[in-house]
Amino acid sequence: MDFRRAVLSDIDVLIDLRKQQLLDEGLPPVQNIDVELRKYFAEGLTGHSFIAWLAIEDDTVVATSGLCFYRLPPTFSNPSGVVAYVTNMFTVRPFRRRGIATVMLEKVLHEARILGFSAVKLHASTDGKALYRKFGFQVSEGYMLLKL
Repeated sequence: MDFRRAVLSDIDVLIDLRKQQLLDEGLPPVQNIDVELRKYFAEGLTGHSFIAWLAIEDDTVVATSGLCFYRLPPTFSNPSGVVAYVTNMFTVRPFRRRGIATVMLEKVLHEARILGFSAVKLHASTDGKALYRKFGFQVSEGYMLLKL
């Protein structure tokens, strides 16, 4: 198994895995989001607001992990206001339960540490919660949502 950072030429596979992840999480494909995903990944990878890692077996990408950055108004505990957010953690079914997600999460957490973050956030799928707990993630600052 090889692991490497994603580059612009990986956008098609990032799009494919993102859609697989959404379907796997039970979200119905009510519209085509390829254009929006392509724009997001292109802007994120070139603008340094998104980092992705890929796991590759026999020239096929079998897993991905991502780290995106967004900015909120500064707080006393976060004067920059910049938040690191783990996203796009996905492994295709035949490769699950082999420790790949553990390596992928280690990769993005290492990136966050190098960039000086002292904390990262994420929303966990039911399947991912055990992995995140193993790394020490805890439920914190729950969000409230109003659908408009």
